[in-house]
Amino acid sequence: MKEFSKAFLKCINETQVASLRAGKDREKFTGIWMVEVDGRVFGRSYFFSKRSWYTAFLNGDKGEIKCGNEIIPVKGLKPAGISTINKLINKAYDKKYSIKAHNKKWVDGLAESERVARTMEFIPV
Repeated sequence: MKEFSKAFLKCINETQVASLRAGKDREKFTGIWMVEVDGRVFGRSYFFSKRSWYTAFLNGDKGEIKCGNEIIPVKGLKPAGISTINKLINKAYDKKYSIKAHNKKWVDGLAESERVARTMEFIPV
């Protein structure tokens, strides 16, 4: 199984908004908040849309993450054992994004059950 490089994980950890592209007809990247937990990269869809990166991954489409100058092809999967890793993901979001006071409501929102249910793990392919 492929893993993200240490340099790429460092970029994810140091970049507030990484970019993601998923879906057959997507040309542009969308900026989203991503976090790293134990070498794994996660993102949560804040709003649900029928035509989004999240639904594209649910439909089995592949995608790409862009961080810095590097673009990594990925697939998106609902993480197995979300109940066991969820607290760590929430903590990672809080640590990374609560450094700015105006982000607090968004960080809290990402920890709500409907958004936790829309957690996606990005797997390098």
